[in-house]
Formats: sequence, C-alpha cells, structure tokens
Amino acid sequence: MNRDPADSEVIAAFRAEVATWAPEHVPNLVDLTHGLEHHWRRPVALASALGSLALAVVLVLSLLVVVVMPGSVPGMEYVKDHLATRPGP
Repeated sequence: MNRDPADSEVIAAFRAEVATWAPEHVPNLVDLTHGLEHHWRRPVALASALGSLALAVVLVLSLLVVVVMPGSVPGMEYVKDHLATRPGP
C-alpha cells in the first residue's frame, strides 16, 4: 500500500541530504559565462537567427512585389492602392 510521507519525514530527509552535501568546487562567474563564447552555435539561437532572416527575406520580397512590380501581377494595382491610400474622413 502506497502512503504519502508526512511533512516531517520529507523535511527530515531533505535536511539529511543537505547536511551531507559538501561541494569541492563552487562555480564562479568565469565558469558560468565561459559557455557563452560560441552562443550562436547553439541550436535555439541558430534557429531563431534563421527564422528572423527568413522573415526579413519574405518582407523584402513582399515589398518588391507591391512597390516595384505592381503591373506584372494581376490585381496587384488594387492591392497597392488599398495598402497605400488612407481612407477618407
């Protein structure tokens, strides 16, 4: 039968575990920041950078399609007029 331990048992086990802990080396600031030298090689940062780059490319291509080539795509003149003009008062 599984019983939940009492709070006093958990506290006693925790205190016993902490009392035996004796670290030989505590990390300092140099140890903690040493891994940041090559932070762009990390997968999350790389994925974020690639996503930002892809979004910038899509934005530039969209701008080119709307501003530079409005006559080459059917209906683009309507889209450009709709985006570039403000509604009346």
